[in-house]
Amino acid sequence: MFPENDIIDFASVLERIGGDKEFLNELIQIYMEDFDSTYNSLVQAVAAQDFTAIQELGHSLKGSSANLSLIQLREKAYLVETAGGEYNLELAQQGTSGLKTEYERFKAYIADRD
Repeated sequence: MFPENDIIDFASVLERIGGDKEFLNELIQIYMEDFDSTYNSLVQAVAAQDFTAIQELGHSLKGSSANLSLIQLREKAYLVETAGGEYNLELAQQGTSGLKTEYERFKAYIADRD
């Protein structure tokens, strides 16, 4: 049905939402709309070295990514959340960059599915 990959675990997310593929597509659209604004806030927080905001935004992205079984995005968001909690600017920068890379991979993957 869906190929296995490290971008999204379709079996897991479909099980969570009762197998409704149309609903999944709606959730993906909402995620993509929300990601851009949250990511922009994260970039600003990293530039300002606002570690509380970094941690909170990382946590938010981790949760929304996990809800959709977005494996690598969840991992990168976890790094950002951890960086904020540890006041680690270098890790926050790496995690933020990694989030952007994984998000671009996700968008390309979704575009190829359509």
